Amino acid sequence: MVSSRFSHKNSIFFFLLLFFMCIPSMLHALEGHPLEDIEIDLPREETSEKDTAKNFLIGGYIQSRNQFRVNDISHPISIRQRLWLDCYIGKGDIRGFINGYFDFDPAVRDWTKDTSELLFVELNEAYVTVDTERMDLILGKKMMRWGTGDGVNPMDLINPWDYRDPIATARADMRLPIYLGDITFLLGPVTLEGVLIPKPEVNKLSLPGSPWEPKGLRKLRKAATSGEIVLAGEKKPSFKLKNMEFAFRFSTFLKGFDLAFIYYNGYMDNPVFYRDYLEDGRMQFTPKYIRYNAYGFNFAKGFGRGTTRGEFSIKPVIPFSIDPNDPSYKKDNDGLISRNLYQGIIGIDYTFFTNLYVNFQFFFDIIEDGKEMLAQKRITHGITFDISNRFLEDNLTAGFRGMYFTSDEGLAAEIFSEYKIGDNWQVDMGYMSFSGPEGTRLGQYKENDLFYFNVKYSF
Repeated sequence: MVSSRFSHKNSIFFFLLLFFMCIPSMLHALEGHPLEDIEIDLPREETSEKDTAKNFLIGGYIQSRNQFRVNDISHPISIRQRLWLDCYIGKGDIRGFINGYFDFDPAVRDWTKDTSELLFVELNEAYVTVDTERMDLILGKKMMRWGTGDGVNPMDLINPWDYRDPIATARADMRLPIYLGDITFLLGPVTLEGVLIPKPEVNKLSLPGSPWEPKGLRKLRKAATSGEIVLAGEKKPSFKLKNMEFAFRFSTFLKGFDLAFIYYNGYMDNPVFYRDYLEDGRMQFTPKYIRYNAYGFNFAKGFGRGTTRGEFSIKPVIPFSIDPNDPSYKKDNDGLISRNLYQGIIGIDYTFFTNLYVNFQFFFDIIEDGKEMLAQKRITHGITFDISNRFLEDNLTAGFRGMYFTSDEGLAAEIFSEYKIGDNWQVDMGYMSFSGPEGTRLGQYKENDLFYFNVKYSF
């Protein structure tokens, strides 16, 4: 039986979807750009000829991002105001990039007592590149996403999640740059790339009360507050030579296929919770980050106006939690069991007509079978999708995207629109919905159904 709340949510969602599907017919009657006669003239920093000659550029943007809960609009998820600055300097084969931002989000005060995220200043990326005919070198703080998956990427293991804003869209996450060294050797048809990460970076835990705080962590914190259990501090990998992370990628182009083999040796971004007992009999849970290996293969092939892609990985002896309701949980000394994890995606995207873009992917996770009942499902699978089109002389992009677990782990779906006005302005509007059983990967966020409205000015 479907609840009235679920029906109401879906009524709103499908009404908005129908509205966006009708956009082409509504726009057919319009000639040209509806805002082409509006002149927006704000002060803008121009790059002088002298600066250009020195290969020095500076810019950035100001953005207002506003996310409002559908069921409680008076307590927004985020009303973040951001100032972002970029700087580029380069001469010959050597170039430097740096960017950073200042955030102010008063909505933080509505959902947590910890106001460390109210004002946030961050150096985002800062790195130097050296490009030669046979070798490229990158040193510094950088984002580096590997793999061919789109939204789901089994071998995208270098950058941790942004704990403040883990969900970018209904089918993709947010990542944070880290300090690394990257060297690429161009050996004819073969490319060999190596990455060294001197200081391991892992996912920080969400603040208590955060809209994106996982339900499992929230329950542990609640039990710790009541004194039922003890929640110890995180055991993060320290800055030591033996803790350095590294990865390699071997890629080539063969008979129309882009092929790559990837190896990663580093720490899990998410902690596992070790269990032990204190002298008073209470259980103590300690979040620890485990070192592991990952092996992956991916491919991509273009055809006409489309691309097909695939990515597969194996992550041996990954620790998983044992289901507390299983008898073996009581016999185990730390509440964990190690199993191999197999992951994969297969997808295709294609552009129909002029601008109708369609992207579908199937993904799966398989945990090696064992006698113990794992807290996670042994096999999970689902699809990601993205259907969009461009209108108004390609200034408006509107569509529908999301992720659906066919293994009953929930659904995240989003209707979105992105409207560019001239060279400087962009306005985004959309609606994102979460549904599924309580406590599942996406179902745990079903109270976060939201409308969003963003305005961005680039300079």
